[in-house]
Amino acid sequence: MAVPLSQMWTVASYVLRQRLRGVKRYPLVLMLEPLFRCNLACAGCGKIQFPADVLRRQLTVEQCLNAADECGAP
Repeated sequence: MAVPLSQMWTVASYVLRQRLRGVKRYPLVLMLEPLFRCNLACAGCGKIQFPADVLRRQLTVEQCLNAADECGAP
Protein backbone atom coordinates (compact mmCIF):
# COMPACT_ATOMS: atom_id res chain seq x y z
CA MET A 1 0.00 0.00 0.00
CA ALA A 2 1.44 3.35 -1.04
CA VAL A 3 1.87 6.18 1.43
CA PRO A 4 0.56 9.58 0.31
CA LEU A 5 3.27 12.13 -0.44
CA SER A 6 1.85 14.60 2.07
CA GLN A 7 2.10 12.04 4.86
CA MET A 8 5.59 11.03 3.78
CA TRP A 9 6.66 14.68 3.77
CA THR A 10 5.16 15.33 7.22
CA VAL A 11 6.92 12.36 8.81
CA ALA A 12 10.23 13.02 7.03
CA SER A 13 10.29 16.68 8.06
CA TYR A 14 9.40 15.74 11.66
CA VAL A 15 12.24 13.20 11.82
CA LEU A 16 14.69 15.66 10.25
CA ARG A 17 13.73 18.39 12.75
CA GLN A 18 14.24 16.00 15.66
CA ARG A 19 17.66 14.91 14.37
CA LEU A 20 18.78 18.50 13.79
CA ARG A 21 17.78 19.33 17.37
CA GLY A 22 19.86 16.40 18.59
CA VAL A 23 16.92 14.50 20.07
CA LYS A 24 17.87 10.81 20.24
CA ARG A 25 14.45 9.38 21.12
CA TYR A 26 11.19 10.86 19.88
CA PRO A 27 7.68 9.50 19.28
CA LEU A 28 6.66 8.48 15.78
CA VAL A 29 3.41 6.67 16.56
CA LEU A 30 0.81 6.92 19.29
CA MET A 31 -0.55 3.53 20.32
CA LEU A 32 -3.67 4.33 22.30
CA GLU A 33 -5.73 1.67 24.07
CA PRO A 34 -8.95 3.34 25.23
CA LEU A 35 -10.22 0.07 26.72
CA PHE A 36 -8.33 -1.85 29.40
CA ARG A 37 -10.19 -5.11 28.86
CA CYS A 38 -9.12 -7.96 26.62
CA ASN A 39 -11.01 -10.96 25.28
CA LEU A 40 -7.98 -13.25 25.51
CA ALA A 41 -6.75 -15.28 28.48
CA CYS A 42 -3.02 -15.43 27.83
CA ALA A 43 -1.05 -17.27 30.51
CA GLY A 44 1.71 -14.65 30.71
CA CYS A 45 -0.57 -11.60 30.68
CA GLY A 46 -1.27 -9.77 33.90
CA LYS A 47 -4.44 -8.08 32.65
CA ILE A 48 -6.70 -11.03 33.43
CA GLN A 49 -5.67 -10.88 37.09
CA PHE A 50 -7.14 -7.40 37.63
CA PRO A 51 -10.54 -7.04 39.31
CA ALA A 52 -13.58 -6.68 37.05
CA ASP A 53 -14.11 -3.00 37.93
CA VAL A 54 -10.58 -2.20 36.74
CA LEU A 55 -11.08 -4.14 33.51
CA ARG A 56 -14.27 -2.17 32.76
CA ARG A 57 -12.48 1.19 32.85
CA GLN A 58 -12.43 3.25 29.66
CA LEU A 59 -10.75 6.46 28.60
CA THR A 60 -13.02 9.33 27.66
CA VAL A 61 -12.75 11.04 24.29
CA GLU A 62 -11.20 14.05 26.02
CA GLN A 63 -8.54 11.86 27.68
CA CYS A 64 -7.71 10.25 24.32
CA LEU A 65 -7.38 13.63 22.59
CA ASN A 66 -5.22 14.97 25.44
CA ALA A 67 -2.95 11.91 25.14
CA ALA A 68 -2.62 12.51 21.39
CA ASP A 69 -1.72 16.17 21.97
CA GLU A 70 0.75 15.30 24.72
CA CYS A 71 2.47 12.60 22.66
CA GLY A 72 3.76 14.92 19.96
CA ALA A 73 3.97 12.27 17.24
CA PRO A 74 3.21 13.52 13.71
